[in-house]
Amino acid sequence: MDASPPPLDRTPSAHSRHTTAAAWCFERQFDGQELRPPVRIVVFDCDETLTLSTFLPDDVALRTQLDWTSQWEDYIATVNFESPFTSPGRLSQLREMLEDLRRGTHKLPGRMLAVLTRNNNGPIACLNLLRAAKLAQFFDAIWCMSQLPGIPTGIYRAETEWLSFEPPLFSLPDHKAHVVHSVAEQPAAWFPQIANAKLHILPDSLRPEEILLVDDVRTNFQCGGSNPKKVYRCCKVARYDAPNFRDMGLVRDMGGLGAHNEEDYKTLADFAKRPWAYKVDWRVHCIEKPFEGAELQPPVKLIIFDFDSALTLYTFMPEDPRCSKELGYSAPDSLKARYVEYNFETPYLEGSRVEQLGTLLKLLAHDAETDERRVLAVLTVNEAGAIAVLNLLMMADLANHFSAIWTLSTRIGEPGGVYRHGSQWKTNILPQPCRKLAVTAEVLESLLAHPSGWFPQISEGSGEVMEEKLLSGLSLANIVLVDDARTPSPFLQDEEYDALRHCRVASYDDEYRDQGLLWHMGGIGARSSEDYGTLLSFVRSPWNHAGQLTQMTSRPSFGFGAMDTPREDNPIPLQRSKTEQDLAQRLPQACKKREAEAAGLSDEMADSVVRSSTTD
Repeated sequence: MDASPPPLDRTPSAHSRHTTAAAWCFERQFDGQELRPPVRIVVFDCDETLTLSTFLPDDVALRTQLDWTSQWEDYIATVNFESPFTSPGRLSQLREMLEDLRRGTHKLPGRMLAVLTRNNNGPIACLNLLRAAKLAQFFDAIWCMSQLPGIPTGIYRAETEWLSFEPPLFSLPDHKAHVVHSVAEQPAAWFPQIANAKLHILPDSLRPEEILLVDDVRTNFQCGGSNPKKVYRCCKVARYDAPNFRDMGLVRDMGGLGAHNEEDYKTLADFAKRPWAYKVDWRVHCIEKPFEGAELQPPVKLIIFDFDSALTLYTFMPEDPRCSKELGYSAPDSLKARYVEYNFETPYLEGSRVEQLGTLLKLLAHDAETDERRVLAVLTVNEAGAIAVLNLLMMADLANHFSAIWTLSTRIGEPGGVYRHGSQWKTNILPQPCRKLAVTAEVLESLLAHPSGWFPQISEGSGEVMEEKLLSGLSLANIVLVDDARTPSPFLQDEEYDALRHCRVASYDDEYRDQGLLWHMGGIGARSSEDYGTLLSFVRSPWNHAGQLTQMTSRPSFGFGAMDTPREDNPIPLQRSKTEQDLAQRLPQACKKREAEAAGLSDEMADSVVRSSTTD
């Protein structure tokens, strides 16, 4: 018998580059929401949701035999399911969570659990993987959206026996949202075992809202096109890159419920019990962190705004390269109006957000009620650069409220900063490059040490420059940071230069104008007109918000993550396929069309995207 474990090949995954720091659960609005229908079915993705990433041996029997076994089952289960990023025992916590989900509530006899996957090894391979991890007994069915010759697309559990069948997958559009709606309309077609009276815990038909989808790919929760569908109860699993996962080198686009945050298990179990409690709070939240000297109530002198999804709802940059290179660039009037509307105006509330935002910024800079003056700046991570950010603000007549704009991760060759000296804007090089993981703390540290490096107008003036007067003797307590809720809260850390006064703007996902579903939107006042008054009141007297950490929203951050993985004492080399390249090469047209449809494009436009992709 061969004593070495089999090589494991990573399964290609329909990944998303938009990632979360933890599992994020949310309930969309729907008719009858006030009735609080229960969750009756929980549907899990397999790859990067149940698994961290799927690594399987190249074994025909694994894909075709329902009774497959291997001497390496424990090893395969460990590689696929156990997390080296948290304390040991992810599989135990998964089993406990799945058992809790199946149990239901005192009003619900129990829930059914299923797996809906695109794994290109098929549903039997997924079953055998779950068996190796001792998870299969918690599931009632496995459905595979990849059609493989000679392999069924579905298997279901009849008590202790697993049987194959053909669910109506290929009569549907190729999207998980359509599958969820089909399961609701005809559950018996997806769970053949419910014909047995002893197993019949589902009604003959369901509401789509009674099905919860747990997935790591954001576009799976909604489909556009001529027959749009939504998943109403969703759990988005975190994605991340691992620089050295089990000595495999850099492994991109990994996932796994609870792989980095052990609260995921409790969050999902609680969400299934009371999904109506997981609605997004659309208001800004402000807090003053305790600090030495807080009793002196130091005034706010400097307000630093994020740009993307804080000043804008969602940032749409002109494609014209001059926008990133020419100070004062202005698009033609029709395009200018469109960029102002799409970046700054809100379709969710009445009135002009640009006007209300302009009034707020004017009061923050020179408060007519208190006669206080403050300096306003923009700090953002935007690859288009500081000039492009300035030009968008100019289009909306908002730029002159600010004294400086700083962009991190700017494209090579683009200036990282612009500043206003009188009525003239100039470019400048930022004092130091900042690491992405601690940009705010590093900028604040540098700013306090060398304010003229961030506000060059100070060194150019002759004592009459407003910034020089206001920022003289600047301390951390004189600064308010305003950013969107995707950013990890500085109050969860204990850095010397964390912001002491912080306003977090709500982050949300919604259909936006003709752009379809957009993720991680924001914008002061975009969803709540109370935001303007809340922020102004906070800046005037932040001490009234001291210590109100419990009011801060705990929505996970969105962005790219990278965690170091500890090396094992006896690493075993594993073969890995390249996820992005494999998927693009094997299914380029299907993937392109799914992305286009999920964005809400019409069938004709989606087909156009596919055609253009084949000519690249």
